[in-house]
Amino acid sequence: MPAVRSEISSFATQCVDANVVLRLLNAPEHPAVAGLWSEFVAADVEIIAPTLLTYELANALHQQWRLGRLGCERTRDLLEVAQTLPIALHGDAQLHARALQLAGEHNLSATYDAHYVALAERFRVPLWTCDRRLAAALSDGPPEVHLVP
Repeated sequence: MPAVRSEISSFATQCVDANVVLRLLNAPEHPAVAGLWSEFVAADVEIIAPTLLTYELANALHQQWRLGRLGCERTRDLLEVAQTLPIALHGDAQLHARALQLAGEHNLSATYDAHYVALAERFRVPLWTCDRRLAAALSDGPPEVHLVP
């Protein structure tokens, strides 16, 4: 993924949302995300996300289990893998307040996505997402938003 290398090289920190991490957990099915993560590792990037990430991942894995897409043991294993990823989690009252404001400004249907936006904005770093709707809503930036196919 050569194009990504140039996009991440100027930032020592990157923000990822739950969609990116969820796809990373199923990396063989999502080579673009696996390639992005490899670029992060090669560039020694600090990866950040709001504390909400863990809750969203647990819920998404639970939903996959409920739908019969994952077995119980695999669901637990993937959550354990997610919790060992080198992602610095951040959360505080100001982040929640800014997320609420951003959700209103960008007409987002919920504040969940806005937490990632608020964190990327706070650190002045790009946000990486697999969510086309979110990327489109934030196309005028800041923060800089990259859609991972």
